[in-house]
Amino acid sequence: MTAQQITAAIDELVSLAVEGKWETAFEKFYHKDLQKTDLDGTVVNGKAANFENGKIFSSKISNVRDFSNAGKIVKGNRSFLVWSLDFDVAGEPFKVVEVAIQDWEEGKIIRERFFA
Repeated sequence: MTAQQITAAIDELVSLAVEGKWETAFEKFYHKDLQKTDLDGTVVNGKAANFENGKIFSSKISNVRDFSNAGKIVKGNRSFLVWSLDFDVAGEPFKVVEVAIQDWEEGKIIRERFFA
């Protein structure tokens, strides 16, 4: 993929996520061999396992005060997305500005790491 194609894909991914359609975004833009590293350093391998983790996490979210994209950079096959998040998870406040570093392969995100 070119940087322009990745930028267009990111724009669609962000739009879907902000609309609450994270499952659609996940299905369309994540590679079957996805390796994802969460903020706490937990690494989860495989699209199916990451999808299940996403379902569990999203089921615990309430009182969304902010869920927005604060910026993006694309360089080669790597993208950087800045997210501003403020909501409750299992009744506890979760507020963070995080960066998702994404490596693209075959038109999909194959590796994603989160840093705050």
